[in-house]
Amino acid sequence: MRKTIQKILYVATTAAVLTLSTQAQSQTAAYPERPITLVVGLTPGASSDSVAREIAKHLSARLNVPVVVDNKPGANTIIASNTVAKAKPDGYTLLLTNSMNTTNPSVQESLPYDYKKDHEHIVLVASAPNLMGVRSSLNEVKDIAGLVAYAKKKPGEFAYGSAGVGSIHHLLMEVIAERAGIKLNHIPYKGGGAALQDLLGGNIDAYFGTISSLQAHVKSGAVTPLFVTSAKRSSKMQEAETLEEFGLTGLVSDYWLGLSGPAGISKDVVTLINKEVNEILKMPDVIKRFDELGVMPLGGTPEEMNKFFNLELEFWKAAAKAAGVTPS
Repeated sequence: MRKTIQKILYVATTAAVLTLSTQAQSQTAAYPERPITLVVGLTPGASSDSVAREIAKHLSARLNVPVVVDNKPGANTIIASNTVAKAKPDGYTLLLTNSMNTTNPSVQESLPYDYKKDHEHIVLVASAPNLMGVRSSLNEVKDIAGLVAYAKKKPGEFAYGSAGVGSIHHLLMEVIAERAGIKLNHIPYKGGGAALQDLLGGNIDAYFGTISSLQAHVKSGAVTPLFVTSAKRSSKMQEAETLEEFGLTGLVSDYWLGLSGPAGISKDVVTLINKEVNEILKMPDVIKRFDELGVMPLGGTPEEMNKFFNLELEFWKAAAKAAGVTPS
């Protein structure tokens, strides 16, 4: 009797495992079978939003389902990040991860999600050098040396705008100020667009943003390009020197974008999205569009994005400490 019961249990257990395995395989094979939402923590029209829409358009074509961009701006992208962290891990809700996902832990006292555990990173999408642009009417500041001299002559008067307290531009400028022995006046905004408008209106002296956001205003003569944060001068803004050229080393910090999903998303879905996005990033029209937006395609494996993400966390943790920014 005992052997009979054991045999029955074995058969039942085996059947259950096979059923679950078959269901999992069929679910993976069917993915995707309905629209995918790509959550973006920035406003429509921003360069990051444009990148997201380019990826969504081609991903939709390749997967034969709509990929809908859902803008949830605010709180340094925390709202968008939390939305995806709390979403069902079925592959139908993805996040446009960006640099702020790695600065927030160093400047926010608490987050509504676990930044180390609640997201599954899929693929790096693009990066772009940051550019410091100064209003051209400020004749004393035409390069980094001029900025340092001006700030030493008038401590705390040089006003620069950023996308908010704890943004990569805020942290980086405070590190630069600490290294150069100067005091600057940080004016935080809720987004880069408003800061840029105040720069053009003469209400602030400088704005730290992407090359694409400032390029037209440099060409018009309204803005003087001061420096880029890349290791080398940008082909899009050759006149802007690098921080390294001035002697400020170890501050290479491009703005970057990636795709992530909620923790628990299946490995098969991650592999599929990763594969498709890597192929999209090789497409000539995507490369051309990214060039117009001032960003460079990246790509790579999920493991590479995880490693990069962790390195960025450490970089911005050190930057926040050097800048004297404490979590609040």
